[in-house]
Amino acid sequence: MKKLSAVMLPLVLAACGGASPSDDPTSEQVGSLPLTIIEPANNPSSAEKVALGKQLFWDPILSGNQDVACATCHHPDNGYAEHIDVSMGVGGVGLSEARTSGALVKRNSPTIVNTAYNGIDENSNYDPSATVMFWDNRATSLEDQALDPIRSKEEMRGDQFTEAEILDEVVSRLNANGEYMTLFTDAFGDSTINDERIAQALAAFERSLISANSPFDRYARGDESALTQQQVRGLNAFIDAGCNACHSGPMFSDYALHQLTVETNPKLTNAGIEDNGVDGKFRTPSLRNVALTAPYMHNGTERTLRDAIAFYDGVRNPSNDPALAALDFDNNGDTIDAIEAFLMSLTDESFDKTIPDAVPSGLNPGGDI
Repeated sequence: MKKLSAVMLPLVLAACGGASPSDDPTSEQVGSLPLTIIEPANNPSSAEKVALGKQLFWDPILSGNQDVACATCHHPDNGYAEHIDVSMGVGGVGLSEARTSGALVKRNSPTIVNTAYNGIDENSNYDPSATVMFWDNRATSLEDQALDPIRSKEEMRGDQFTEAEILDEVVSRLNANGEYMTLFTDAFGDSTINDERIAQALAAFERSLISANSPFDRYARGDESALTQQQVRGLNAFIDAGCNACHSGPMFSDYALHQLTVETNPKLTNAGIEDNGVDGKFRTPSLRNVALTAPYMHNGTERTLRDAIAFYDGVRNPSNDPALAALDFDNNGDTIDAIEAFLMSLTDESFDKTIPDAVPSGLNPGGDI
C-alpha cells in the first residue's frame, strides 16, 4: 500500500514511509487498498462456497416468516446498503426507499462491500478472524456477524420463533431442500448443514465483494491522471481538516468508537426506540464507495454526502475525543465541493452486482421487495 499524507504541490503526494506520530491524531495516513485479501485459516474460500453463500444471501428461507433475505437491506442496486435512514425488516414490502410497513431496525444498513478488509491499519495489517463488525463493534469477524441478523426479531426472525429456536428452524429447512444439500456438499465436501457452515458460506460470499481499484487507489499507486485537480484539492482539504484522524488507513476508518452529536432520528423517537450505541459511541464508518450509500450516520440523519461533510463544521465533541478535538474544518462552498469530489473518487463499482433469477427455496430472491 502506498501511504499518503498532505499534498505539498498540486497533483503531487508525499509518500510516507513510516508510521505516523502517535501524539498527532491528524497525521494518520490514508492509502490504496491491497489488491488481495486475507482469508481466515478456518474458512478458506472456494468458488463453490461463494456460490452457496450468494444463494443463502438472497434466499428468504433464512428468515422466520420467509419474507426477508440478507439482500433485502444490502442490495447491490444501493451499493449493498440501502437508501433509507433506518432499515425495515420483517413484514416490510418494497425495496429501500419504497419499502413500507416493516419492523423498524434502529440503525442504518452499512454496505458490505470491502468488509473483507475490516480492521485494516495503515500498514495493511489485519486479522480477518479477529476484526470488528456492526456499528458497535460487537462482532469479531464476518463469520461471527453473519447469523446476528437472522437472530434479530426486527431484521429477519420475526415473532414466530424465539432467538433460541430460529437457527435450528433454518437448518431444518435447508436440510429438507435437496438443492441445498448438493450445494453444501459441493462447498464443504459433505452434506452436513449447520449454523457454522451457514455463517462460513455467507462470510465467503461477503468477502468476495471487493472493490479496490477506485480512481483514488490508482492515484495512490502512482497514476497522477486518475484524480482531477479538484479531487486532489479535496484530498488536501480532507487531511488539513483532520478528517483522517478517524477516517484513516486504506479503508478510511480507524474502526474505533467515537461520540458525535448526531441528530436524533424522529422516526425512532416516535416509535419509542432508543439507541445509545456503546456509551453513546459508534464506529467510524469506512468511506469506501461512500457516494453510493446515502444516507449517512448510524441513524441515517444526514441525507446527502454534502450534508454529511457540512455536519463536521463546528462539530461538538461531548466525549473530549482527541481525534475529534483536532478537527479544523473550513466550511465554505469551494472546500465542500472539493472534499465531495475527492470522496466520490473512492468509488469502484467493479463488485458483483448480479441478482439470481431464482433461489433454491423457490421464494422471491431478496424477499418481499
